Amino acid sequence: MKNNKKGFTLIELLAVIVILAIIMVIAVPQVLNTINNSRASAWDSNVKMIARAIETNQALVGTGLSGRNWSLWSAGCNKTSLTDISSSLKNITEIDTSATVVKCKADNGTQGNVTKYTLNVTATDNGNFSGQPGKSIICTVSNGSCQVQ
Repeated sequence: MKNNKKGFTLIELLAVIVILAIIMVIAVPQVLNTINNSRASAWDSNVKMIARAIETNQALVGTGLSGRNWSLWSAGCNKTSLTDISSSLKNITEIDTSATVVKCKADNGTQGNVTKYTLNVTATDNGNFSGQPGKSIICTVSNGSCQVQ
């Protein structure tokens, strides 16, 4: 009598399951790491976009090429304590205020004596930036440049 067995043995199935489990243990952390790196990169890009928008606006207004009367001083950075200017920044750049908060302060409270502004950019718990570390943008009044730190 001929034995016609079709299918896999229990040992073969277990071997396949073990191999798949090993692949998952290696692959899943790599995928999660890639996702976290892309979020961090998007967050860095968002902060740099805010700094470049402020620089560009300062250059355009300073040369008379823009009629938009927006400055860090008029946006609320005219205080030595941190002031939320997120909604005011919408005038010069696309900023999602539900995901990003920008607070600003002048190095002192007198318009004629301000030499720099410090902007603290933080992510809210909403959106893709959740959990990203805060960044600082230092804008120098004399040359209109902003540096992300």
